[in-house]
Amino acid sequence: MCYPNHPSCKTTSRWLTSVMGTTGSGMSNFINALTNMRPEDGAHGYISCTADVIAYPCYHGGQRYIFVDTPGFNATYSSQKAVFERIAKWLAATYQESRLQFNGVIYTRRITETLCRSERTSFRVCAHLIGNDVADRVRLVTTMWDEPEVHSDTSTAENRENKLKEEQWESLIGAGAMCERFFNTSDSAWGIVQRLGVERKASLLLQRELVDMRKPLKQTTAGMRLHKESPSSLRGLFRRLFG
Repeated sequence: MCYPNHPSCKTTSRWLTSVMGTTGSGMSNFINALTNMRPEDGAHGYISCTADVIAYPCYHGGQRYIFVDTPGFNATYSSQKAVFERIAKWLAATYQESRLQFNGVIYTRRITETLCRSERTSFRVCAHLIGNDVADRVRLVTTMWDEPEVHSDTSTAENRENKLKEEQWESLIGAGAMCERFFNTSDSAWGIVQRLGVERKASLLLQRELVDMRKPLKQTTAGMRLHKESPSSLRGLFRRLFG
């Protein structure tokens, strides 16, 4: 795990952007398109290839950027609780130790998939982790627009996108978030990042709750949402894990 005191996070001029989403949604691939780093094994599939929170620094247009790759909330080899704890620990450390604030949060979602419970749960936890007051810093990015199945049936993909905007993403969009499409190219990725602008940085709700308000993780807005969204068969497990 990369923390704020790591050399990659030490700079006087930086734009910090977190990339979140579900396993296989293209988070690592999006960062690879930005940084030109070698894709991880499994980056194009459904196996979770990012097991930890990792910061990738790079320069573009004379500016220093740091892109934070996070494990998918429904990671194959990690429990939801473990993934949430990992991300929360990193977010609290960036805020407490260096007061680093985010220029933006990018949430990726495959346009080739229909809505399912696990993806809805992941999005709701992410939304409560971010907070509506910084929703203007969020880009809801659909991926896989370059896939042959999308090219052969664009209308289905567009219908899915509209349904996301009108249903699952409606609240965050209403608070200021914007939707984007990623076409699996460097230009497409950088266009999304640059449209975030550099006018404003903000701390996330979870950071403020953990550090400023000193709330236990289970009492944060995202922590309570994760518990609430858990199937009844997992509620006993979450009670044990969160205390």
